[in-house]
Amino acid sequence: MSTMEFENTVVTNMVEEALECYAEKAGLKDKEQARDAFLADDCRACDYVRYVLSRKLGEYLGSVDDSVRAVYTFEPEQATGGDVAIPERPNLSPGINLIARVSHKDSDLSSVAASLRSALMEECRRLGCPNCTALCSELDIQIVDEDEVQEGIGYGALINSLHMRPMEVWCR
Repeated sequence: MSTMEFENTVVTNMVEEALECYAEKAGLKDKEQARDAFLADDCRACDYVRYVLSRKLGEYLGSVDDSVRAVYTFEPEQATGGDVAIPERPNLSPGINLIARVSHKDSDLSSVAASLRSALMEECRRLGCPNCTALCSELDIQIVDEDEVQEGIGYGALINSLHMRPMEVWCR
């Protein structure tokens, strides 16, 4: 099985588990009713599934690369600060935004992130939300090393931000 096929299978399983979690949380009968919530344009379903997927993607990144120390999720609209209005969904930024904190950067993790991004877009299209745009299903993974976090450079600055700290979804 190729790496890309493996990533697709992994993401398919993550989406199915996220739907099951949402069905349980929302008091629905099964994940098919959770799928129906997407078709009915229920933003709560989307938000909850995105959160569960963030956690599962974080776990996966940590399992495939020992350099990953922690994974965080954040909403870029909130990171803009100031008086910038937060747009109504469908949103104008990627659906799942992660920061992977690593001990050192390498190209292998970037390759895994690209494969996950492609697989997630395919799975999100299958959910069939009538308001879904290409950005809703986009996965943005920013990789930051310890130096960037300590020096407060780029996305590394968000990790210790007083104003917009991202939520840790996985930690080694």
